[in-house]
Amino acid sequence: MLNDIFMMYRNGEIIPYVLLAIVAVGYIIIFEKFIVLQFVYRINFEKYNTQMKKMLTANDMERARNFSRATSRTTVPMLAIKAIDAYETDPMRVRSAVSEESLRFFPRIRRRINQLPNLAATCVLLGAIAAVQGIWGSFHMVEGLELGIKSFAFSSGLSHALLPLTISLVSAVVLMLPFGILDAIAWRLEAEMEHSLCVILNILSPEMQPMFAGGGGSSNNNNSNDDSQGGGYSPSSGGMDADDDMDDKPRRAGNEGGASSLQEVPDEEEII
Repeated sequence: MLNDIFMMYRNGEIIPYVLLAIVAVGYIIIFEKFIVLQFVYRINFEKYNTQMKKMLTANDMERARNFSRATSRTTVPMLAIKAIDAYETDPMRVRSAVSEESLRFFPRIRRRINQLPNLAATCVLLGAIAAVQGIWGSFHMVEGLELGIKSFAFSSGLSHALLPLTISLVSAVVLMLPFGILDAIAWRLEAEMEHSLCVILNILSPEMQPMFAGGGGSSNNNNSNDDSQGGGYSPSSGGMDADDDMDDKPRRAGNEGGASSLQEVPDEEEII
């Protein structure tokens, strides 16, 4: 089978060279993203988190900024510098500033990695198209031939037609294996970056509990409003007659007398 594949390249057929070009483009992306993820974006997150926690807790912002610049110009150190700048300007804008920069930076981690499955699918589809075309040509090739020659010609044409499909499947496997590795590296890098940002934000901008006004103030306000309303003039209070006041006084006296009589009831021991 390998000799047949080399013969296809030697004969100058188009589909194998197109598949080779797609694989070359895919491996350019693979090498570029591997170098960026492993040697540009990756830092010693554990050491960085420990040092930044000490500096930010001691409120040594200038030293933390210089340490971040010396560590890296991208990823978490860059976001930490943005957070420190926002903290010195307006502490309430730390989380919003970090969120804006994070949404701008995090898509760079997976940029062009997601193109590898598309390239693999393109290889498979091109191989399938070339195989269908070869099988169709083998059917036309055996027309008008004798039975013995027809079977031999059809089998050779069918085997030649399946070679582009074989090349496309191998190309897809060669592209998808590095894609899985790069996806795992990117996922781990994102997790470590999110942890470092949580450490920084919990120090610079801890979540503040909302402060609500106590219920006593509202009740006092309501009481003051009621007192102000009671002290004002109302038609019902202004129109009361003196006779009604005189009628209310005996009633109040009777109620007070009844209450005192209830209070003066002796206990059972005193009765005995």
